[in-house]
Amino acid sequence: MTRSRSHSGLHYVIAAVWLAVTVSLASWWLSVGLRLTNRHRMFVWEGGTFIVLLVAGGVAIVLAIRREHGRRQAIEAFFMSFTHDLKTSLASIQLQAESLREDWPEAAPREPLDRLLHDTVRLQIQLENSLFVSQPDGRLLRERVDVVSTFARLAQDWPELSVEVRGSESVIADARAFEAVCRNLLQNAVVHGGAARVTVSLAPAGSGRVRMTVSDHGRGVSASILPSLGEPFAKGGEARGTGMGLFVCRQLVARMGGSLTFLSASAESPGFTAMLELPGTR
Repeated sequence: MTRSRSHSGLHYVIAAVWLAVTVSLASWWLSVGLRLTNRHRMFVWEGGTFIVLLVAGGVAIVLAIRREHGRRQAIEAFFMSFTHDLKTSLASIQLQAESLREDWPEAAPREPLDRLLHDTVRLQIQLENSLFVSQPDGRLLRERVDVVSTFARLAQDWPELSVEVRGSESVIADARAFEAVCRNLLQNAVVHGGAARVTVSLAPAGSGRVRMTVSDHGRGVSASILPSLGEPFAKGGEARGTGMGLFVCRQLVARMGGSLTFLSASAESPGFTAMLELPGTR
């Protein structure tokens, strides 16, 4: 919202400068014309009309900018209010489903309940991704984020997934954006890779940065698809989903001053691997 106000202010400044320059040029033309010819009446009428039209056009531009800014603010306010209520409802559904799972009889089939939990997590991720995509100019904070505790908290959404974190580095990032990146990578491992295990390796990368490698032990992706990952709507093979998860990851990591690279499978990492570099706390 702050960046939006600054952009709107820049539009007003540009409109004001354009209006001042064009009116000044028209006034100079009128004064020169009056000095160089004796047809004063014609120049007064033509020059006056020209200046009036320029002023009217400038005022119309300013009013259009103001109206567009108000419309954008109204849309953002509606979208934020709607998504907040939706996130609250999804969190309530997830909490109730988790409570049901704890009390679920051992002999009863749990597949419908597991699908409900997975779909709830997927909707939460898609909603969060939509928020970040709709606000590409949104301001991100710079704060210390503990990677180990972040993955420990997120792993609870996928009880069938084993998440191992090697290392204890912290990064300087926006906590909400970093969590969205990690959540998308875990979701990608479960849904698209069919992985049951994810390994997160942390190590210093030099120049005060931290390298975080997230490797799953799933199906991986074809080497021909790898270069297109991270682009809008790019998906690996016949995978489900919109293909926006990795795109959001790459955009958020770049906005936090880092880089994100996708690596092909190797003997050490047979599945899909994402390597992030972010500013560290050292």
